[in-house]
Amino acid sequence: MRKQLILLLTIAMVFTLSACKETETIVEIPDHIDYLDVYYLNDFHGAIEKKDDYLGAAYIANLLKTKKEENPYNTVILSGGDMLQGSALSNYYNGLSTIDLMDDMGFDAMALGNHEFDWGLDTVTKFFDGNEENGEADFPLLSINTFYKGTENIPEGIDPYVVIERADIKIGIIGMTGSTLESSIATNKIEDYEFANPSSYILETTKYLRENEAVDLVFLLSHDSGSDNSSYENLTDEYKIDAIFNAHSHAVEKTTNNGTIAIQAGSNGKYVGHIRFTFDNGTVSETSVEHLSDYNEALLLAKDSETNDLIEEYLLETEHLFNEVLLVSNDSYSKGELSNWIAEVMAKATNSVAGFQNYGGTRATVGNAVAITPGILYDIWPFDNYIYTSEIKGSELKALIESGYYNYYADDITFDDDAYYKVATNDYIYTKTNSVFSNGINEENTGLLMRDIAYDELKLQKLIYDTFDILNDILIKNIEG
Repeated sequence: MRKQLILLLTIAMVFTLSACKETETIVEIPDHIDYLDVYYLNDFHGAIEKKDDYLGAAYIANLLKTKKEENPYNTVILSGGDMLQGSALSNYYNGLSTIDLMDDMGFDAMALGNHEFDWGLDTVTKFFDGNEENGEADFPLLSINTFYKGTENIPEGIDPYVVIERADIKIGIIGMTGSTLESSIATNKIEDYEFANPSSYILETTKYLRENEAVDLVFLLSHDSGSDNSSYENLTDEYKIDAIFNAHSHAVEKTTNNGTIAIQAGSNGKYVGHIRFTFDNGTVSETSVEHLSDYNEALLLAKDSETNDLIEEYLLETEHLFNEVLLVSNDSYSKGELSNWIAEVMAKATNSVAGFQNYGGTRATVGNAVAITPGILYDIWPFDNYIYTSEIKGSELKALIESGYYNYYADDITFDDDAYYKVATNDYIYTKTNSVFSNGINEENTGLLMRDIAYDELKLQKLIYDTFDILNDILIKNIEG
C-alpha cells in the first residue's frame, strides 16, 4: 500500500511540475527600483505558535513570503537577534526549527543577540558553518564587535557585515551586539568571548562599504536597546548610516533623527517592523516607518499554508512531550509570584533554607483556569537553568533578602549572622562575578534543571490537589541530581 501511495504521489508531482512550468512567472531583474521595503523582526524568542498577541510564524510568513515573492527586488527581511531561545517548540530543536522557518520566510541577515549564547555559542554558529548535515541558515549571522576574549578575532560562523543587492541598489548591513550585554549572559557561556565597544568598528566599516563597495545604503543591525543611537544618527557623507534596527529591550519604537531611521519591533513576533525607502534616480527621496500587526495589515490575518504545514510537523513530533496536562490553575499568577514559587521549589528540592530566582528568568504569567503543560512551563521558564547550591553566612543571606534584588523564598527562622546556611539558586545568578553564592562554601552544581523540578513538583501535586495554586504545599523533597 505504501509503495502504491508513493507511486501515485510521484505521478501527481510530475503533472504538477509540468503545469507549473507552463504557468510559472519569471521575474526579470529590473534596471532600477523606485522603492525598497525592509521588514524587521527582533527578539522573536522562538514564538512559533500563534497565542495571545503573538502573531505566530505562519502568519508572519504569509506577509513576508507574499511581499518577497511579489517584489523580490524591492524587499529585504532582517532580524535583530534573540530569535531562537524561548519556547518549547524552538528549544527542543536547539533553535533549528526557528532557523528552518526563517529560511522559509526568506530572511537576509540576523544580528547576534545575547540569548544566542544560552546553549553555548557553538550550538547556534553550527547553523552558519556551511555544513548542511547539522542544519543550515540561508542567511548570515552578523556581529562586528564579538571577539574571542583578548583578541579581535570574530568567532567562526559570524560575519561583521554583508552586502546585498536589489537591482541597482547596494545595501551594506553591519551587525553589532551591545557592549554591555555580557552581564545578560551566564558567565560560563560568555567567559571565552567579549563584546567590544563597537563604535570605531562601525565607523571604519561604514566608510569602507561606501568607498570600496559603493553601497547606496548602510543599515546597522544592532542587538542593543538604542541607548547609543545618537552616536550614529548625526553621521554624514561616507560615515552616514541610513537606518538602525534595534533589539533587546523589547520596545515598540520608531524615530527619525537627521535622516537616520531607528526602529525596534517589540518581541515574540507581536509586530513586524517596516521601513520604506523611496528613490529618485538612486537617491533616497522619502522614507516611511511603521509597525505592522494584524490590526493594520491584512496579510497578517492569514496563514501561509506551506509554513503552517512545517509547523504542524514540529507539533506532531513533539505532541507527546509538551501537551500533558499537569494541573489547571486556580487563579491568575504574575511573573513575580511564579518566581517566588520556583524559588521555594528549588529550596525544597535541595534541602536548602532559601531559594533565589531572578525576575527576568521568569518570562510569562499564568492566567486563571489555564491547563499547565510542559509546554507552558517552557513559556514561563524558557532558559535551561541548572540549580546550584552553596552555604553562605547568615549576614549575607539577610542582606540579600533585604536588598530585594531577587525573588526569593526563605524558611521562617532566625538567621545567625555568623552561621552558614545552605541556599539554592539558578546558574545564571550563581555564576555572576563576585556572586555571594559562588563565594560561599560547599558549592554544588546539583545537575537539576530548574524547569524539570517544576514539572516534577506539579506531577506530585496532581496526586493530591485538584488545581494549581501557589499556596499549595510544596511536596518535592531533597532530590538527587
